[in-house]
Amino acid sequence: MSEPKASLLVVDDEPSIRESIQQALEQSGYAVATAGDADSAAAWLARSAVDLVLCDVRLPGMSGLDLLPRIRDRHPDARVVVITGHASIRSAVEAIRQGASDYLPKPFNADQVRHRVARVLEEKRLGAENLSLRARLTRATAGERAFIAESAAMQELFATARAVAAADTSVLLAGPSGAGKEVVARFIHEQSSRAQAPLVTFNCAAIPPTLIDSELFGRETGGFTGAAPGRRGCFELANGGTLLLDEIAGMPMETQAKLLRALEDRKIRRVDGGEDVSLNVRILAATSQCLEDQVRAGRFREDVYWRLNVVQLRVPALRDRRADILPLARYFLEGFCRDQKKSVPGFSVEASEALRQYDWPGNVRELRNAVERAVIFAEPGTPLRLDHLPREMQTVLPGPPGSRTYRSLRDMELDYIKEVLASCGGNRVRAAEILGLSAVTLWRRLGPESASR
Repeated sequence: MSEPKASLLVVDDEPSIRESIQQALEQSGYAVATAGDADSAAAWLARSAVDLVLCDVRLPGMSGLDLLPRIRDRHPDARVVVITGHASIRSAVEAIRQGASDYLPKPFNADQVRHRVARVLEEKRLGAENLSLRARLTRATAGERAFIAESAAMQELFATARAVAAADTSVLLAGPSGAGKEVVARFIHEQSSRAQAPLVTFNCAAIPPTLIDSELFGRETGGFTGAAPGRRGCFELANGGTLLLDEIAGMPMETQAKLLRALEDRKIRRVDGGEDVSLNVRILAATSQCLEDQVRAGRFREDVYWRLNVVQLRVPALRDRRADILPLARYFLEGFCRDQKKSVPGFSVEASEALRQYDWPGNVRELRNAVERAVIFAEPGTPLRLDHLPREMQTVLPGPPGSRTYRSLRDMELDYIKEVLASCGGNRVRAAEILGLSAVTLWRRLGPESASR
């Protein structure tokens, strides 16, 4: 038997309601306990773990509102959905203000209960995942070098991004697909005052035009006959934090008009909603197309373009920052070796040379995929070879095997050391750190010519 999805507690003084909710949720695989009043619920919460509590507002003795602080104190990560009658909507609003996640108005059916619980638990899961990713990113920034910037171009880009992060203004990230625009967006968010709030990414080109408005702006409950229950869109999910609109050129013109209002007034209106929702969201936009051309062609609103293009950062293609190729490859190699529990000590000389010379039309995304593939085929304990790489990368070195003039390892090593040294502006301490050598070893590898400098 599979384990239950989550542990739930239903608190209601009407036995028929408790039993119907319990039956509906147990059919979905949840572990469900019940209580007929707040005191019984508090006693159960004192000895048991819980992921979500469904609690009626009106209870004998202690009310559902009075129980809320006890739930939060005992189980701060638990979610609460309050059950209300139509005359108690004001109480539901007060409960949400005090920390409840949602409310379930009476009368309701089994499908509505299951849908509301599933949605709240999914939001809980996403919140926990966001915290986990943020913790991983913090560790990466401290020790795993999540942001690789060995080339002068990327060092300059990240320096500019760090300055822009403090300004809390809109930023347009331009550059070819796979170059790392989302990485730069994450860097801006993590360096800003919003770092503790969510970073939500929305791909404008991946959502059908008929759904994009509800995904972005949310939908009111019961907005039309047969509609799904209300839900928050990406703007509300990113409230207090940052919203990255990826592939912004793919956004329909009608949605662009609504985006303009959000940019200008910091307000949105849910689909089929009557009231405005005020938000505090920083907008970052990314595009692999030339938005100026899209504006001239009439496919992108000029007023939206200028609102987004307060600051534009261009992420260069990987072939235009070759000093980043091998550091990125090593970073990906370490990660995939951990994931696959395989020890692979770096790249062979030929594999390294092929990686450096290949033009990378798919940019960093293609490099990542190539390294992942190579780790799969590599033998544990030996470096990645040229034949572990995709076929198109094996042909970049001149001449077929046996007909080439091979360079000595010493010459290739010396050229690479000089390249790294040049990218560091001649700073030998920094170059030695990148190469994994001591300063003395670096001096020896450079040879006698370095002694006179």
